[in-house]
Amino acid sequence: MRLENQVLAKGMAILFSVMLLMVAGCGDDETTNNNTITGSSTDPEYVAVRTQLDEFVDSTVTFFENGLNTIQGISDGDIIIPPQYAVVPEQQDSWDTSYVDGWHIIQIAYTHRNQSDEGVWQMSLTDSIQYSLNGVPQESWQNRDQLVFKHHWTYDVFDTTVTHSSIVGATDFTFSNLNSSFGTITGSRDITIHNKTVTNDSTVWRDFTFAADVNNVTVKNSTYTGWTNCPSSGSISVTVEMVYKKDTDDPVTTTWHATFTFSNGSLTASISKGNTVWSYTKNLCVVPQ
Repeated sequence: MRLENQVLAKGMAILFSVMLLMVAGCGDDETTNNNTITGSSTDPEYVAVRTQLDEFVDSTVTFFENGLNTIQGISDGDIIIPPQYAVVPEQQDSWDTSYVDGWHIIQIAYTHRNQSDEGVWQMSLTDSIQYSLNGVPQESWQNRDQLVFKHHWTYDVFDTTVTHSSIVGATDFTFSNLNSSFGTITGSRDITIHNKTVTNDSTVWRDFTFAADVNNVTVKNSTYTGWTNCPSSGSISVTVEMVYKKDTDDPVTTTWHATFTFSNGSLTASISKGNTVWSYTKNLCVVPQ
């Protein structure tokens, strides 16, 4: 499981600058003709949100791969085949696979313990996978033109008095056109991330809530390498709510919107808060020939 990176809190000087930016409207930013403002890349709030969004996109593409990995089947007796389910039973608190009402269900729970056998962190995973052909559920992976991949997971720590993160997430993807050269992915992804940073002089919380729609993302089935999770086209739209709190101060909530557009492995991003907009482009992955 890939975990989103923890965002480090800034000090009082940066918090003061954030408040000035909120009041003054980012004096260094450039106002465009359509009443939007080009955001500063060093804006502390933007840096915190972009860090989480970059991790969000990367992990979403990883979940594309996890879903595609199940195309060749998810279980054979007591053996779980796809790489993301490679568990050592005697090291797991619990794990189980079943087939119920057209769904293959995988459940895994694990507690990581220290040398004193005290719990340090714990995770759980429940995945539901359904193969279908012409809209009819199939128990066998061999007869399918569509796959539904539902991924639910949690991550938490036992000691919440120190710097830590906790995560609750849910993904619901439909992979269509699996009997063709290009598959289409649609669906949604929701995640909540709680970050707490404890230093000698302060305690800071940043909580993020993501709600995303995956819109007609296409991926390629290569003759040589099989299915790739690197998007050839499509987009992801995300709404992010960030709650910032320092010590006993009142929490400050901001809402952000982002659109990520894919083109043969490249990513074009547009992130906005109110009428302030940030944009960038980067190479995300490589689509195989």
